[in-house]
Amino acid sequence: MRAGNSDRVKRRVLREAVAENLDVMRGMPPRALRPATRWSRLLTRRAPLLFIAAIVAGTFFMGGGQAIPPVLTQAAVITSRQAALPVLQAAETTESIERMTASAFPLAVRRIVLDAGHGGTDPGASAAQAIEKEITLDIGRRLRGRLESHGFEVVVTRDGDRTIALRDRARLANDSKSDIFVSIHVNALERHTEARGIETYYLGATNDPSLTALAARENRVSGYSVSDMRKLLEGVYADARRDESQQLASAVQKKLYESLRAHDAGLENWGVKRAPFLVLVATDMPAVLAEVGCISNEKESAMLRTPEYRQKIADALFDGIRAYAGANAPLKKGSTQNG
Repeated sequence: MRAGNSDRVKRRVLREAVAENLDVMRGMPPRALRPATRWSRLLTRRAPLLFIAAIVAGTFFMGGGQAIPPVLTQAAVITSRQAALPVLQAAETTESIERMTASAFPLAVRRIVLDAGHGGTDPGASAAQAIEKEITLDIGRRLRGRLESHGFEVVVTRDGDRTIALRDRARLANDSKSDIFVSIHVNALERHTEARGIETYYLGATNDPSLTALAARENRVSGYSVSDMRKLLEGVYADARRDESQQLASAVQKKLYESLRAHDAGLENWGVKRAPFLVLVATDMPAVLAEVGCISNEKESAMLRTPEYRQKIADALFDGIRAYAGANAPLKKGSTQNG
């Protein structure tokens, strides 16, 4: 092995040590506890030995094939141990690592992604003259206006009747470096047309067959391959992001129900739930999907067709987002987000 190769091995080992420490600080499980291939585990365990071998081999060839004096060999071993120390320390630390909670990182919410569900050739649910893609787009526009008037930055995944794959929605959200992601949808219960209620989802596993079926319907226009899905699902339940998403979902659901119940006494609170919606899987920030109405119910479908009721939904979503933002980062005196 030449000197250049030896240096590359050193740099790689150091990069892995730094990456391990950063991952732990971000709340990710230690690498020793993550799913890994046999070769990656073997490489991690043998990193110090590879380091020693690289230095010894490099020194041998640089010396023209001469045997390495005992003093140089000891120096190489000491140097390799010092360089590998961050890896060893990280491995020792993993034994005492506890679950990372979102409360450790109270961050301000400034930029928000609004995702109006469906669009273009994907109409979503429909009943009578109500179409989900039109309802969600209108509510999203109204919500955007409220947020921007109170100092928030807003990024939208679609601003017209366009077909956008879930993959592209997630990519746009991640590229925008936004703080939270809110996807707007309306429900349809074909076998329970008398039911009407609201519910808000965050990412997580579910044992409920009806929620699995709902996620399958919403995930149809994904744009992801099978190999993409494997990569996405490897780390989707990181503690901090999941906790933040649950808090956001709770705040949104609370405000939606409190506000809309005042205008519809029969409205039911279906609560905060977990489900594997792809649009939530692929986003890097806290993310929720709000089912703001039930289009299969005749009375609610009629209400969802009116601008007044859509505005009330937008106002309730705004109140939920602002409540979450305020709880995570108390507003400073003179902030434009008051009011």
